[in-house]
Amino acid sequence: MRKILFTLIFVFAGTSAFAMTFKVGDNTIDLYASVRAFTVFNYTNTGDRGFNCQGMTPPTAYGAVGRNCSQFVIGLQPNSRAGIRWTQGDFFIHNEWGSGGDAAVPTLNLRLLYGDYKFAGGEKGRIRIGQIAPIANTSYLYDRKLNADNALQGFGTLWERRRAGINYEIGGFSVSAFSMRQESSYVTGAFAGSGLSNIAFTEIMPRFEVAWKVSSLTLAGSYVKSSITADRINPENEANVDRNKRYSVDAGHIVVAANPQIGNNARFIASGFYSVNGGLYQQVSIGGGFDDADAVSVRTGSSAWALPSLKETGKPDMNNTSVYGGAVAIVVDKFEAGVGVQSAANDAWADNQTGMGVYANYKIRVANNFRITPEFAYLHSGNFRGNSEVKDTKGFQIGIQFRFDI
Repeated sequence: MRKILFTLIFVFAGTSAFAMTFKVGDNTIDLYASVRAFTVFNYTNTGDRGFNCQGMTPPTAYGAVGRNCSQFVIGLQPNSRAGIRWTQGDFFIHNEWGSGGDAAVPTLNLRLLYGDYKFAGGEKGRIRIGQIAPIANTSYLYDRKLNADNALQGFGTLWERRRAGINYEIGGFSVSAFSMRQESSYVTGAFAGSGLSNIAFTEIMPRFEVAWKVSSLTLAGSYVKSSITADRINPENEANVDRNKRYSVDAGHIVVAANPQIGNNARFIASGFYSVNGGLYQQVSIGGGFDDADAVSVRTGSSAWALPSLKETGKPDMNNTSVYGGAVAIVVDKFEAGVGVQSAANDAWADNQTGMGVYANYKIRVANNFRITPEFAYLHSGNFRGNSEVKDTKGFQIGIQFRFDI
């Protein structure tokens, strides 16, 4: 072990200018990093209305309420990262950290930290425990750049939210269980205004995901019953309080995706999903965001999370938010173009919230470890819950991603 530590110190001190994979005994260690920066011009036809500026640019510093989204930006993507992979026989450890983007106070974000073990060399499956990525996801299929590599999230694809969990995989079948504790504020927030007091999140079950892959086809799904405990005052007799009562709300989604190869240098990508309250675990969102406080959904990232809403103020009964969407893309050599559509519905809204996104980019390799990708994207968000001020919002981006990989 001492020999390994001395070797790592030498590597970090003397070879920081390039990546290295090296062996010490039966240990294989791989160090890597990826710096992803961009320059982009954003435009929206409604200024700061209808689109959350964060949805137009990756860094959160440019997403302040009331900030006009039509602007020129140079920034660092929050998914810039550095990490280490350590393999020893059937054991594997992966640790990856990401930048905080252009936040006012620079931060580091833990992206991945997990351990693997292969049973019988992988013949009997592999178990993974730690902070891991979801398996019922679609964003990894697409390579849109100017949304921090998050595809058409909120406009036809899903968000990849890494969380603490356990995964088991064998052959093409995979199952995961995730803790909902990191999303507890979304669960308790859904019951705000319900007439309940002392609301506390209680985790009675993990969120489950399953996925089955056959060739280029993937079928996947997720489900969780999220619960709280709270006190409820009887409106007819305020002296009568029901203590520590349990209330719950269901959430989940299903996914189908395919990415077959076409010839030697082309690939077709297609995916679709249907969700109910998938914003409770920050994986299903509604394109466009909103620049006013909104009890129905929470603005964050590049859009508003698809959360349930109260049927009636003062009562803990929920209206579900259902979302369906999909996207297709074609990749030919270094060129990629895609389009996504999405629609969200809730009984409390006057209209469905609809969205569409289109993008096209071309990857240019300047050197082995350096490439630039010019990209154009068009986003359209219509009928935002029947709000008369935000009926038909359009925006576009034109910019370049600069990526350095070692």
